[in-house]
Amino acid sequence: MKVRIKEVAIAAGVSTATVSKVLSGRADYQVHAETAERVRRVAYELGYVPDVAARNLRTRQTGQLGVVLEAVGPSEPDSLLTGVAVSDAVRRTFDGAIMAGLSEAARELEVPALVVYPSGQLDARTLLDGRVDGLLVSCDPLRGHGLLHGLRSPPVPVVALWTQRAPEGIGMVDVNHAQGAGIAVHHLVELGHTRIAFYGGGVRSGVEHFARREQGYRSALEEAGLLPQSAIHDGPRLLQAVQGGVTAVFAETDLGAAAAFHALDSAGLSVPADVSLVGFDDIQGAEYIAGGLTTVYQPAAEMAAAGVRALLARLDGEAPQTALLRPRLIRRRSTAPVRVVSG
Repeated sequence: MKVRIKEVAIAAGVSTATVSKVLSGRADYQVHAETAERVRRVAYELGYVPDVAARNLRTRQTGQLGVVLEAVGPSEPDSLLTGVAVSDAVRRTFDGAIMAGLSEAARELEVPALVVYPSGQLDARTLLDGRVDGLLVSCDPLRGHGLLHGLRSPPVPVVALWTQRAPEGIGMVDVNHAQGAGIAVHHLVELGHTRIAFYGGGVRSGVEHFARREQGYRSALEEAGLLPQSAIHDGPRLLQAVQGGVTAVFAETDLGAAAAFHALDSAGLSVPADVSLVGFDDIQGAEYIAGGLTTVYQPAAEMAAAGVRALLARLDGEAPQTALLRPRLIRRRSTAPVRVVSG
């Protein structure tokens, strides 16, 4: 038979109001520490289980946060990925990192539950039916942000992950893609490279992250007093650039770096002896690309955790904000000092 709050109160020698205050976990309810400990111990010994549904009706809060993970898949055009076998591992790894960050943050911040909605063509109205107090949306930049725009002026706080293009009133947490590209370029410049190519769709791809990465590449080279190259979209053009004096390549993704390595290797060029190569993302298996790919780590788990904190801040009444997380360089074997050819 279900134990009632009145039975806990009698066993603990306190009022039902005191039991309710203690077990609600509300910091604004002041109860003596010894009394609170006794109430919790008695409730545990009696096997008391709070009636969450009834509490939700009283407080009009569920204690739950909603999560939407829009599927992330290979985003490079076929011309860039020649020779590279692409699988769902990229999406699973990224989504897995997002979920790990969400789960860890929820545990640390004592979020009662995360409600994960299936990805796909979701109607924004189905996410706002009162089951959650706030909503996190992890965006796929390839698909646009139709869902976010459907959540304009929502009745609950919303925080978008992995984008900086959310409607007004929606908080955002993203990776600083331009900064990450700059970190990659500065690494190559420090190794003595002055002719550095950009491999990817960049600004012309229409993908916000790739555009930011190309912009970061260009800004870093200009700051170093060097000339940016036009974005390269396929293996043959990459080989032409290397023949023209390029000694290093920054690829906008690790998959792009794998394709660039395939093109270079097929032409008999060695990485990093002939050409240094840097990617972006640090996907699972990056340590096997080009014998160990130097790349920019994209902090997906950290981004998700920051999103949980941002959403809880919104629930506490704070205004929506934009947070950009700093990526970091993972140095492996695909970069080396520029080789000086003696005359």
